[in-house]
Order: sequence, then C-alpha cells, then structure tokens
Amino acid sequence: MTEGSEVDNASKSSLLDRYVKCMEWLSKQTGWIAGSLSFIMMIAIIREVAGRYFFNSPTDWSVDLNAFLLVGMVYLGSGYTTIIDGHVRADFFYARITGRSKAWLDIFIDLVCIYYCSMLVWEGWRLAYESLIYGEVSSGGVRWPLFPFQVLVPLGAVLVILCILTRSLTNIRFLMGKGEAYQASGAEH
Repeated sequence: MTEGSEVDNASKSSLLDRYVKCMEWLSKQTGWIAGSLSFIMMIAIIREVAGRYFFNSPTDWSVDLNAFLLVGMVYLGSGYTTIIDGHVRADFFYARITGRSKAWLDIFIDLVCIYYCSMLVWEGWRLAYESLIYGEVSSGGVRWPLFPFQVLVPLGAVLVILCILTRSLTNIRFLMGKGEAYQASGAEH
C-alpha cells in the first residue's frame, strides 16, 4: 500500500467519523426539541383540564395544539430514536446474529427503511406543499395553518434517512475491514 492511499483512506475514515459525530449531535438536538414539545403539551393539557373542570372554561385550541405537537414530537424524535438504535425489532432473533452477518442484516434493514422513509419524504412534502399553496387550516376553533406541522413529517423522515446512512456507511466500512461495526450512540444494546 502506498503512502498516498493510506492518507486517502485516513481522510475518508475521518470524514465518515465526522459525519457520524455530526448526525449524533443533530439527532440529540432534535431529540431535545421533541422532548420540549412534550413539556408544552403537558402545560396545554393541564390548562385544558383545569379550565374545563375547575373553572368551566374549556379552550378551543388545546386539542388541536396537542395533536400538532405530537406530530412534531414523533417526527423530530425519530432521528434520535434511530441514532440510539431504539426502534422496535425482534431482538430474540437479532441478538443471536453477530459480526459480519449482523452488519449485512443491518444494511438490508436500512435499505428497506430508507425506501419507506423516502416515501414519507415524498408524500409528506407533497401534502405539506399543497397545504401551503392552498392555505389549508385545521378544522378546530383556532384554525391553525397546517403547513408548519405537516412539513415536520418529511423533515423527520430526512433526519431518519441521514441517521440510517450513518449506520449503513459504518457497517460498509466494517465489511471492508476498515473499522468497527456500528455501535448505537448512548444505547444499552
């Protein structure tokens, strides 16, 4: 092996490592945002319950707001769930597979997930774009604009795709004999 190819391999490896670190940081930040949305939801629900049952003054915005914040919480939190490898799977089968076989299985699963998330990006953006163009609003009392909440679906799906690519690229590097298999960030697996 020549010195130039060693430098190229080191720079490619460090580029992938920087990408992995960047995606870990980004997904953790969006995870914090998703968690913050749950706090806002809690405050809105407490306000609704107290207003309805103690002051006989229900709101016309709380149910819609919580539904929209739930969308944001799920889709912004999905990148974090992906990066820590927290999605549901059949662990009784998956735990028995190790090494290269596990890396190949992860890559196959990742390709299926990328396809599914690509459909979410495409259809989610199409729906959000139509809502923006036509000025669609919710049917509740406040008539919230739908676009800001609908656009979270394709944004969350893009984040998941980027996180899945993190795992796939790391596993491909492992299969090429140039590093370790993907280890979830902060997971207890």
